[in-house]
Amino acid sequence: MDGSLVRQMGASYDAVVANGEAPQTIDDANPILDDLLEFQLYSWCFRHFQRFKYHRPDFGIFDVIERDRDRIIADLDSVASSAGDDLRLNATLEIPEYYRFVDFHQHTGGVHSDPLDGVAYEFGRRTTNPAHMDPNLIYRLSYSQFPDRAFDKVLDWGTGHGAGLVEWQKLHPESECYGVDLSAPCLKLAHKRAREHGFKFKLSQQDVEHLDFEDDTFDCIFHLFMFHEIPPINLKNALKEVLRVLKPGGIFIGPEFGQGDGGPMQQAVQVSHTWNNNETYTASWIQFDIEKAARDVGFRRVSIEPFKPYEPGKAEQGSRVTSWRFYQLEK
Repeated sequence: MDGSLVRQMGASYDAVVANGEAPQTIDDANPILDDLLEFQLYSWCFRHFQRFKYHRPDFGIFDVIERDRDRIIADLDSVASSAGDDLRLNATLEIPEYYRFVDFHQHTGGVHSDPLDGVAYEFGRRTTNPAHMDPNLIYRLSYSQFPDRAFDKVLDWGTGHGAGLVEWQKLHPESECYGVDLSAPCLKLAHKRAREHGFKFKLSQQDVEHLDFEDDTFDCIFHLFMFHEIPPINLKNALKEVLRVLKPGGIFIGPEFGQGDGGPMQQAVQVSHTWNNNETYTASWIQFDIEKAARDVGFRRVSIEPFKPYEPGKAEQGSRVTSWRFYQLEK
């Protein structure tokens, strides 16, 4: 789907464009794409392979873990019961509507409403990669782009299942590691994964727009593909909070996709993920001027560069449907 089919889709699109005026915007590209058999097949694959992955009877993710529901929940609860201050859950936290009402990535009910959601999310994330790939490689590739210095206290902004913090602690044993997320099931799993590796993280269930940390707490706050999951108005509010809890000279850093220079076709395909895979806020993210928003809230330096580990050469550019960039905001 992301290989030969995308390349053929690009070739067919170029053939149509060659006979007329080149599209300048996403709206110009959409009618051309909509008429391409390759794009229709791509969209069908994207929508339904992901749906089958979660929902297919007998071997879908939900069906598989449901068979072991009681044991998994008991295991997670047992580890959480001895967490102490390492795991702070908030049963009265008001979950933002943008998060509560979206089945992100076709994960029914979102990743916060069922005790098994953390396990299903981790399982789903691993199966995004071919079976032979290390699913945590993306974290290490991201960290390889960070400034080469020690970080005493770090925050994983959107911890999820905890793999990002685990990989960080392996590379940075000097860091005191914190993580926040809206999902209690994800945080329980992240805590269990930390214990399995012999690590001690400070995890808490919080809204990134309203963090309870003191001012000037963290040397580094990092994320992985979080911006497209948050509506722009909420993202701008969250940037204010990030700025507040960063130390002077601290950085907010990580990769994101969507805002690239691949042209109208690439951006139109990226926007199609909004409905093909319930990436609900992708369309608005692509139009969001994050550099201006970051400067408006007070970041003194903003760097937006290509994500170098995945930067394509000229021969590959026509086959890419996502454009990855690396964002570094400095207080």
